[in-house]
Amino acid sequence: MALYKENNSLEVLGLNELQRMFKNLPKELSDDKIWNAFWKKNSAPLVKKAQSLAPKKTGQLSKSIGYFRTKASRSGHGGYVGPRVRGKYAKRDKNYSGSNKSKIYTQSGFYGAWIEYGDEVMFGGKGTGSSQPFMKPAYEQTKSIMVAHSLKDGGVVMGKLIKSHTKRTKKYGKFGY
Repeated sequence: MALYKENNSLEVLGLNELQRMFKNLPKELSDDKIWNAFWKKNSAPLVKKAQSLAPKKTGQLSKSIGYFRTKASRSGHGGYVGPRVRGKYAKRDKNYSGSNKSKIYTQSGFYGAWIEYGDEVMFGGKGTGSSQPFMKPAYEQTKSIMVAHSLKDGGVVMGKLIKSHTKRTKKYGKFGY
């Protein structure tokens, strides 16, 4: 169902089947909500594998890996899997009372690209480090699983959305949205 391209994009083969399945849902459920739920469900194996392959020096990088969306990805009904960098994901550790700034935040993965591409990135013009790739190997190991489960995951997401829609319309009527 999905095919990896060199420009780090994912082309979904069988997209017509998924679109036909999603078109049958009630109009109240927006396409964006459906696709977000689908990609979140379908990317779960990739998230778990990337978390397990990420370096574990402090564990902060592996905690920050997850599925997230940006304004640009919402417009294309997609999302990203990788280290979350800022916003609500960079949580302050309430239990830590010291002054070491690297331990204040618990889930910020801002340095994930330096770990993944360390041999290609210049650090302040002073040279490069060594790379410890974790995202690309995780994708290579889980892409066949994601492809095989994409239609099944689409059906699961569709079933949950139909169930919630039915429950909501029974409770509030057709104006419940």
